Amino acid sequence: MARPTQALDRTIVVVDVVGFTAPDRNPLDRLAVRQGMYEVLKTAFAESDVDFDSCAHEDRGDGALILLPPGTIKALVADRLPDRVAVALRRYNHTRTPQAQMRLRVSLNSGEVLNDGNGWVGEAVDTAFRILDAQLAKDAFAESGRMIAFISSQRFFTDVIAQDPGLLPESYRPIPVSVKTFTGTAYLRLHGEVGAPVPKPPSLAMEAAGDLFITGLNSAVLDLIPSKDLAGLHQRLTRMAVPQLAVMMSRALGPAVPLPPLEGITDAWDAFQLLTDFNAGPDGIPPAVTFLRLLAENAESEPGTMIAGWITDQARALRLGPALGNQRQSRPSIPQRPHLHLMIMLEPVSADPTRCTLAFWRQDDPDVWPPALGGVREIGIDEVEFRVDDVILETEDVWSGQSMSASVEFLLPRALITLPVQRWAKEHRTGQPQPLRYGYRLGVRSLERMRARHWHRAWHVRWDSMMEDPAAERLHYSGCAEFEGHPIDAILSDEHWVGLVLAKPPSAWVEPGAEPDELTSALSSGLPVVLWHPDAEPESLRELLDWVLAAERGFIELPDRRKLANSGAAVPFKNSLAHDLVVMWDDPKRVIVLDQPLIPTRL
Repeated sequence: MARPTQALDRTIVVVDVVGFTAPDRNPLDRLAVRQGMYEVLKTAFAESDVDFDSCAHEDRGDGALILLPPGTIKALVADRLPDRVAVALRRYNHTRTPQAQMRLRVSLNSGEVLNDGNGWVGEAVDTAFRILDAQLAKDAFAESGRMIAFISSQRFFTDVIAQDPGLLPESYRPIPVSVKTFTGTAYLRLHGEVGAPVPKPPSLAMEAAGDLFITGLNSAVLDLIPSKDLAGLHQRLTRMAVPQLAVMMSRALGPAVPLPPLEGITDAWDAFQLLTDFNAGPDGIPPAVTFLRLLAENAESEPGTMIAGWITDQARALRLGPALGNQRQSRPSIPQRPHLHLMIMLEPVSADPTRCTLAFWRQDDPDVWPPALGGVREIGIDEVEFRVDDVILETEDVWSGQSMSASVEFLLPRALITLPVQRWAKEHRTGQPQPLRYGYRLGVRSLERMRARHWHRAWHVRWDSMMEDPAAERLHYSGCAEFEGHPIDAILSDEHWVGLVLAKPPSAWVEPGAEPDELTSALSSGLPVVLWHPDAEPESLRELLDWVLAAERGFIELPDRRKLANSGAAVPFKNSLAHDLVVMWDDPKRVIVLDQPLIPTRL
C-alpha cells in the first residue's frame, strides 16, 4: 500500500491490556492474551460494521494502535464499539483461566495523522496514548472491577459523543490528564460488568444437590455450562475409558502445551476436568471441548452419539460451531498404528568442558511435530547416562497408558558424536539396569545438520528419494576399491547414494580449513543414513548390514531391523557386533527448532 504523502483525518483507537506483564502470567498466558486481544477486537469491529483488516494497525506488545479507514462514521464507532467489545471480551474471558483473562483500557480520538515510513505519527496519535495513561483513569478502573475503561479525548467527546443523546454522553465523566508534556481533559466511561453466576431456582438447586461434585469445581469453562447439563455429562463420562489417553489429551491441548502428568486420570471425566484448567487456543475452543469432540469420534456408537449431541448443544450456546467445524477438518485423526519419539539433545558447555546441556523433546501425539520443549538441564559429562535415564523414566510415566512403539534419538554435536549411547541402560536406581536398545528404536542425529539450514534442501531431496526407492544397493561403503582415489564428497554428490558406511568411527574434532571428512561430506550431501561400528572388521560389518537391509523395503525398515538385531537370537552374528552398530537415521521431516534460547537448570 502506498504511503500517504499528506496528513489524513482518521478515527484513532488505542488498546492496552491491563497487567499484561503481571508475575502470575507465564509466557503461554501472555501469548493467549495477545491472541485473545486481537480475537476480541476483530469480533467487536466486525459487529460494529468496521472491517478490522481494512484498518491500519500497529502492534504494541501489550496493546495496539488502530486507525479506522477514512470516512468511517465516528458516531457509529462511539455507538457500537463499547458494547461489542464488552460482549466479545466477556465471551473470551469465560473460556480462559484467570491468568489468561484480561481487562482493557481503550482510548478514542480523531485527527490528522501521517505515516513516515516507520509508523503513524501526529498530535492526534500522541493525545490518544497520553489519555490512555491518565492516572485517574487507571485508579478508577482498578477500583471499579469493570472489564473495560473507555477514555475519550475532549475533541472526540465534544464533536461526536456529546452531540447525540443516544451515545450516552452522561455515562462519561471528565477527568484531568497530565502525562509527560500533555495537559488537558479526557472523558472516562467504565463499562462491561463482570458476569455473575445466575442464581438457581430452588427446584434446580435441589436437583443439583445430588451432584455434590459440582460444588468443588472452579473453572471458567465449567461456569459457562448449566449445572443440569454438567451433571448429565458427569454421569456419562464417569467410569468411561479413554482410548489412547495421552494422545487424545495432547491433541486436545495442542502442540504448544506440554502434556501434564496423567497419574490419577482414571476415566473420561477426570480427563475432561483436568483440561478445564487450560486456556482456549487462538480458535477460541477450550481444550476440554476439543477433548469431548475427539472422544465422541473415537467412542462406541451410543456414547459417541450422546457426547456429539451434547457438544452440538453447548457449541450453539458458546457460538463455537464454525470453529469446531474448522478444527475437525484441519486436525488429523488419531492414527491406528502410532509411533512415539523422545529426542534428547546433548551439547558441551563452552565455558566448562566437564559439563554439558541436556534438553529433550517428548512427542506425546504421534501426528504432531515438533513437540514442545520438555526441559533443559546442565549436567556433568560423567553423569550423562544417569541423567538421560531420569528423562526416559519421566517420559515413561507420561507414556504409561500408551500401547505403541517408541524411539529414543540422541541429537549430538560432533564433539559428542561417539558417545556410546547404544550401550547405555535405564532404571539404574533399581540395581538391575536394562539396555536401552532392547526397549526402543535407538539412533543418533546430527546437531550440526539440524542447525545448518543451507544443508536442508539436499537433505530433503535424498530423504524423499530414499522413500521412493529404499533399495539396499544405495548404501555406499567408504574405502571401497571401486572408488579408490575419488574424493568422498565427489562420490556422495551422486544422488544414487542415500546411506554411507564409515570406514571408522568419526573423529570428535575436525581441523578448521581441512578437507571435508566422511561424516561432514555425508551430512552436507544430504544422506539421511550414516552407519559405523567402533571395532568391527569390514567384512563382518558388511555381512551384518546385508542382513539388516535384506527386508523387502530396505532402508525404510532399517530402524526396526536394527532393533531386531539386538535380540541376538534372531541374527546369525555375535551379540557384540549387532549391539555396537551405530545408526544415524536422520529424518528431515522431524526437525527441532533450535533458535529458541535454551536456559538450563543447573543440576
